[in-house]
Amino acid sequence: MKGVFDRCSGKYIAFSWICSFGFTERWRRQCAAALPEPPTATPTGYDLMAGTGELWPHLLRRFPDLASITAVDISSGMHQRALERLHRHRAHRITFVEDDVLASALPDASADFVVSTFGLKTFDTQHQAKLAELIARCLRRGGVFSLIEASDPKGWILRPLFLLYLKAMLPLIERLFLAGAQDFTMIGTYSTSFGDASAFGDRLRAEGLEVELKRCFFGCATLVAGRKPS
Repeated sequence: MKGVFDRCSGKYIAFSWICSFGFTERWRRQCAAALPEPPTATPTGYDLMAGTGELWPHLLRRFPDLASITAVDISSGMHQRALERLHRHRAHRITFVEDDVLASALPDASADFVVSTFGLKTFDTQHQAKLAELIARCLRRGGVFSLIEASDPKGWILRPLFLLYLKAMLPLIERLFLAGAQDFTMIGTYSTSFGDASAFGDRLRAEGLEVELKRCFFGCATLVAGRKPS
């Protein structure tokens, strides 16, 4: 998996914009907006599976006194791309940890917040349970979280067109405009297999966290946000 994302780090930002018609940026903004108020005025926390850090501007805009973000990702290539292309002026507030979140040794009770965007869909049920456990373990009492993922909009009248786009048009866009980014051709399959974030929300509740589920744009994305009880 590290090799996949290291190879695609140079194409990821363009791919995200072109293939989502800007919706991924909108959903990142909604993820930051859904994050409850952290328990301290100068919070520190984790962005899990941080990628190229496109959530950070929205997070820092909403919480200008945020002390630091620790970006956790298996791909050092993604983080290098993030700092070179987008976040050089924020580098003093960003720490990078190259780590597999499913086998992470992040310290207990070490974060006021945990966020993540578009990393859930590649995880099976067992891996989702491990991630929920990690989030609950890392959060301090009163700590908050918000995660968003592209989802299968079951029940939406335009769902067949949406699925056609994911499974047929995305590979075509990659071949025409993003040569070299073919590692992302499975996004449609991942999203439909994932379903939505409701099951992951249940796993967070099983870890003792307070959870709210929100559907975005007819269920094309879903987010879970909440808090660890004080």
